Amino acid sequence: MLKRVGLIATATSVAALAVVASAIARPATVAAASALSCKSGVSIGMLAPITGPVSSIGDDQLHWAEYYFNTWNKTHKLKIKLVQGDTQLQPALASTVSQSFASNSKIMGVIGPAGSDEVQAVGPILRKAGLAFASGSATRVSLTSGAWKGYFFRDVPNDGVQGPTDATFMQTKLGVSSGDSVMIIDDQESYSTGLADIAGQALAGKGVKVDRESVAQTATDFSSLIAKITSTTKVVFLPWQKASEAQLFAQQAKAQGKTAIIFGSDGTFDSSNFTAGNYVSFFAPDVTTLPADAKIVAGFHKAFPGGTSPFGAPNYVLAQMYAAAITTSCKDNKITRAELRKNFAKVSLKSTILGTPIRFTANGDLAGAKFHIFKIVNGKYETVQ
Repeated sequence: MLKRVGLIATATSVAALAVVASAIARPATVAAASALSCKSGVSIGMLAPITGPVSSIGDDQLHWAEYYFNTWNKTHKLKIKLVQGDTQLQPALASTVSQSFASNSKIMGVIGPAGSDEVQAVGPILRKAGLAFASGSATRVSLTSGAWKGYFFRDVPNDGVQGPTDATFMQTKLGVSSGDSVMIIDDQESYSTGLADIAGQALAGKGVKVDRESVAQTATDFSSLIAKITSTTKVVFLPWQKASEAQLFAQQAKAQGKTAIIFGSDGTFDSSNFTAGNYVSFFAPDVTTLPADAKIVAGFHKAFPGGTSPFGAPNYVLAQMYAAAITTSCKDNKITRAELRKNFAKVSLKSTILGTPIRFTANGDLAGAKFHIFKIVNGKYETVQ
């Protein structure tokens, strides 16, 4: 799931409030199943944290989806509209906005939500409404266990891929061998404890000694944990949600003279807040470093000046997949949610800006999924795998 927490936004989107007000004003009834004409365009809803603590991520996700549809609309007669829904990464708010999407008969599918807890909350609502919903950042393994099969999809790998990937990298690239020690510290949240367990099991299975620890997300003094890092501790793995907390830990460890490698998970991926560590894994590549994406990235920056992060690009691909599914569904100039949902599940892209083909498995996961690993060098994130 989406995990990084950034700066708190001070403004609230008027458009987002309008969506929430609309949702509260009317019941979350399922929109009629009758076909709609494609001639006036097809609407796709987007659930993202556009304002709030992780607004920088939500903006990036929203802008990449917008960029694809805006580009598409310039060259295609069949127009696609994106309807914004601000969730602020809060499951309760995501549910309210999803109810408004469910009641809006013009919305045929949904991109998002961003977080796994949000997916868990909105799943029953969107499934009942017959809407496909696809996330570019929700990674909890259980989301594709079958409850929303044929409705929920994601184009990023799940946590079951990340744990073994990170464990293997520690062994093949960081010198961790059988008999060596790795400290794994969770932050007492379900994502963190789950990923910590998976990585720990993978390492233990190879004879690595795992020192399993836990700390509250509110902690700021890690001295007692750092004291447990010995000369035999090769790596400290932090599958945390807050990059700023990982930064504090890494800084305090170095201040106490500890030389163990600090390895963060995608929850800590934030080049402005986590630079004192050594490595970080993430569910998507940095498209700004892929030569094949140079033209698209330049166009994106022209449309949306400023930086971007790997959180955004998977949503461009989801928009691309929806465009393909909408094209197939609208061959007779009519479309239903059920029709789009079935066609979306079948979309297969031979190449994408993520540098890999994209198709879904039967349960909605990304086929052939892999995590990427970045090395932190002088505050910069460099792709190493």
